[in-house]
Amino acid sequence: MGIGPLELATNLCLSPLAGYTNLPFRRVVRELGGCGLATTDLVNARSLLENNRRALELVATSPDDRPWAVQLFGAVASEMRDAAKKCEDLGANAVDINMGCPVRKVCKVGGGSAMMTELAKTAELVRGMVAAVKIPVTAKMRLGWDEKNLTAPDLARALEGAGVSAIFVHGRTREQGFSGFVNLRGIA
Repeated sequence: MGIGPLELATNLCLSPLAGYTNLPFRRVVRELGGCGLATTDLVNARSLLENNRRALELVATSPDDRPWAVQLFGAVASEMRDAAKKCEDLGANAVDINMGCPVRKVCKVGGGSAMMTELAKTAELVRGMVAAVKIPVTAKMRLGWDEKNLTAPDLARALEGAGVSAIFVHGRTREQGFSGFVNLRGIA
């Protein structure tokens, strides 16, 4: 399986899980076998650019942690672009954009699921990131903000037009958070 120019040994990818997907966890999963790509915990783009200790811990890696992707969140286009470049410089094999986090503190600054509410602005942000790096840029999103605003199909088309290499869909809305029915048809 490939994501842009990145060839993966398997189609099994370790998704970013806030509070879990640090380097020790990623290494344990890789030891179990079958992991084609492992993604970091979500990393605040601005914090990474400021060399915040916690952000740098989240992007820590090792030679046996390959291929790996860094998941960034933020809403300021220049910060996301520059953070993507920094991830590439750190040796990341891909950069993933968090468009799915339903947590209020992420959404209130325009990141996470809030990115699904402003398609043109989000597509422009993504375009800048794609242009800044040679590694694949991917996106993880939800089905939409709520059941009345299922924007995933429109956002997916906008992201494809902006040059993303892959899109990963969480089969819930922002309103559902981390519980409730997973809409498998919405993912397909």
